[in-house]
Amino acid sequence: MLRKNQPKPPTEEQEAALRSDARITVVRACPGAGKTEVFVEAIRTRLRHWDHLNGGLAALSFTNVARDTIEERIGGATPYPHFIGTLDAFSYRFIVKPFGHLVGLPQNAIRLFPATIAKVLEDPVIKVGDKNHERASIYSISFFGGDREKPRMKTKLSRSNDFVVPPASEIRVLNEKKRFWKSTGIVTHSDCHYLSCCIVNHPTFGKNVRKILTSRFPVILIDELQDTGFFLARAFLAILAEEKSFGFVVGDPNQAIYGFSGANPSIFKDFESLANAKSLSLSLSHRCSKAVAKVANALSSTGSELIPIPSAIDGSACLSVHDLEEAVLSPAHVEFLKSLKIGSSLAILSRRTKTACGLKGEIVKDEFRGVSKAARRVHRALQLLINGEPREAHKLLQTELARIILGDETAKAIAWEERGISQLNLRNAVFSVLRNSFVYIPNESWNEWVKRTRDKVMEAAKSLGWTDDGKAFLTYRSCNEKGNTPRSNFMKTSSSMDWDVVSTISTIHKVKGAEFDTVILFVPKTTKGNCPSIEWWPGATDADERRIAYVAVSRAKIRFVLCVHKSVFKAIEQLRPDFIKCFEESIPMPQVSKPETPSLF
Repeated sequence: MLRKNQPKPPTEEQEAALRSDARITVVRACPGAGKTEVFVEAIRTRLRHWDHLNGGLAALSFTNVARDTIEERIGGATPYPHFIGTLDAFSYRFIVKPFGHLVGLPQNAIRLFPATIAKVLEDPVIKVGDKNHERASIYSISFFGGDREKPRMKTKLSRSNDFVVPPASEIRVLNEKKRFWKSTGIVTHSDCHYLSCCIVNHPTFGKNVRKILTSRFPVILIDELQDTGFFLARAFLAILAEEKSFGFVVGDPNQAIYGFSGANPSIFKDFESLANAKSLSLSLSHRCSKAVAKVANALSSTGSELIPIPSAIDGSACLSVHDLEEAVLSPAHVEFLKSLKIGSSLAILSRRTKTACGLKGEIVKDEFRGVSKAARRVHRALQLLINGEPREAHKLLQTELARIILGDETAKAIAWEERGISQLNLRNAVFSVLRNSFVYIPNESWNEWVKRTRDKVMEAAKSLGWTDDGKAFLTYRSCNEKGNTPRSNFMKTSSSMDWDVVSTISTIHKVKGAEFDTVILFVPKTTKGNCPSIEWWPGATDADERRIAYVAVSRAKIRFVLCVHKSVFKAIEQLRPDFIKCFEESIPMPQVSKPETPSLF
């Protein structure tokens, strides 16, 4: 009899993966196949028999959460010379920081800016397109494809749309990046991916760098291979191509949902083509019921099947059709969705954050009208706060106060300490700005809100010892007549929402890796071009959407419910009738008039 928390004996598939003596072992694992257990046991096995005198093992995962899970399961952090961490941390710490000077970065002066900070820094701005107005912050430009000499890059010129740097501008933008790296030493995670690839593949010194890395880490294990960005994946391909290196990589091509970073499921074939590589599969799912597996397999983008274990329950797969024009629920809708739950846990998932906010009873609208970059930054912080990201909201406003008080929005904690400003006082100042700017005043114009926000930011800065020189607040200026339009109540909520504490309402990306007894995928009314009847099947221009839907389905252990707008249902019924047959029952959503959403303020 197994003791509590004692690992289960490995299955035949898992045992084959763990016993592999290939130089490179590539494991393709379906959802619920015990991928994490196999990855952790592969680490344990190698640590038990470690005989490299000078080198260590590197076990790399996609997120900090996954890293923490791995450390917990192997009994805590491993000592030097081993390293358990994220792919991003490895690329920065062991490739870019020690070898970045070889590709033009300042030696011993390289600083990494995480995405939460980099994406909100607005200066310096460079021209990224053919037209003069096509400009963006250099921090916001990320790498997603191409090659080292002429990489593909993209950024955002608006709050919603990606802008791909046109081919004619790629060399110019890359040179701007290189000049910035050389003068400041500041890099983002995306920069590190590209630089890592350039360093280990450099025609002059790349071989020596790879030799040093494989000596330092003769064994590299990579979890969630499908999520590894384009250039970072190619950096590890080059490292593991060295004959003295050993690799163990796991993942699922069907769950490659980070295409915006250049991640692509084809990377599995690239690793499998390395010398002395062996490919193995974990196809038995210990998570999904038979009904859930049937729906998931209909969405498999690779053709590989998710096979439930022989003892798996039948489970259920249901369709539910709604007629909501937007994702705003009445109490009756909430009770209906809750009634679909089987088991102890329920997740209601959506493709987009806006839909998830609506399902939770929140509608967040970004309707800022103005030209003030500083005021827009405060407004963004409010949105982050409402979207359940208080830490990011705090970081953003701290950046604004650093611009005003320290004259450097990229300043670190030590700069505040040198000015005699404690973290407690800094947090209080940030909170005071958030609290004041959050308040909704009926009929207040955006210009009036900008002035009110400016006064509160100034008050917060003075509380931290800032003396007024007038220049720092010139950016809090009023705008044209658009700024005279009323500031709408940008967050509305229905006080009648009554979700259970155990219910999870989230986007699909945020629950990747989790599992629930019942999963409801809510699909709102869509435009014709974005209809799942087109996006979820072969022939679609972007297979990401199909894989994202696959991830949603495969989170379910017992029941999966596809809740779609009536127009989406009709399109799927017409174009994909075989998919409809995957669902054994249809439960119509009650037709209830759109609820009122009283103001929170």
